[in-house]
Parts: sequence; C-alpha cells; structure tokens
Amino acid sequence: MFASFAPESVGRRINILFRMSMRHLRQEMKDLDVGTSDYAFLAMLFVKDGQSQDELSRNMQVDKSYTARAVAKLEKSDMVRRLPDPHEHRIKRVFLTDKAWDKEKDFFRVLKTWQNILVRDIDPDTLRILLAGMDQMIENGQAFLGDGGRPDDIYLRKQI
Repeated sequence: MFASFAPESVGRRINILFRMSMRHLRQEMKDLDVGTSDYAFLAMLFVKDGQSQDELSRNMQVDKSYTARAVAKLEKSDMVRRLPDPHEHRIKRVFLTDKAWDKEKDFFRVLKTWQNILVRDIDPDTLRILLAGMDQMIENGQAFLGDGGRPDDIYLRKQI
C-alpha cells in the first residue's frame, strides 16, 4: 500500500526535507552556539523581537509548554531575556540579548545558504508556484484542524 502512495506523498517529502535541514543546521549552528531546537525561536524573534510566549507558540505551531522550555533554555544561555509586558504584567515578552543580535548576520547566512542549496536549479516561476502551493497546504491543514492559532503573516513574507 505504501509503495503506491509514497510517490505522491507530500508529507514524506516534507519529512525528508525537514530531517535533512535539521542535520545541516545541527552542523552549521554549532559554531554559533545555537541548538537545532533553538534556532526557530531565534528566527521568530529576529523577525519580530518582543513577542509574548503565546505569540511564539502560535507562530511556531507548538504548545505553550514547549515554548516555555525553549525560552528558558535560551534565557539560560543568555540569548534572550523575559520581561513583563508594560500594559499586562501577566504576559511575558521575550527579547533578544546583545549576544543574540551579534549572531544575526551569521545566523541568517546559514539559513540563506541552505535555502540556496535546496532551490538551486529551480526556475523562479516554478519556485513561486511551489511556495504558493505550500502556503495553501498550510491553510488547508489549519482549516482542517480548526486551528485558530494561525501564524502571523509576517513570517510568510519575511525574506531571509
């Protein structure tokens, strides 16, 4: 059954790309002292610093406890700091430290290099269609799951 399904499986391809990406990031981010479980949170904060932990959870599409653990780890490594929201003290906002900001250029160089490797030899028009299709898959999945925690559109528009 799987042999007939695999050639058409979007999920299988996404899973393979994800595992390859994690392997690459594990190697490249090590020099920046950034773990593979940390890089995505840092990327979200480089795009929009000062997000609440709830915003990070929604934008990462992970549960709040995972975000709390990741932010605590980043805080321990002096990459982020948590501060109460000035208007709502129950909300903790997460801010990048100078240590993290100093790594921004190299951080995005790693991501951009990997992206360039993945899209090499893909025609720009084909790439636009591919990205639009993936965005539609995200919307379809969110609609099916009844996901009100849709990521902010800013992350879909951010150029790395």
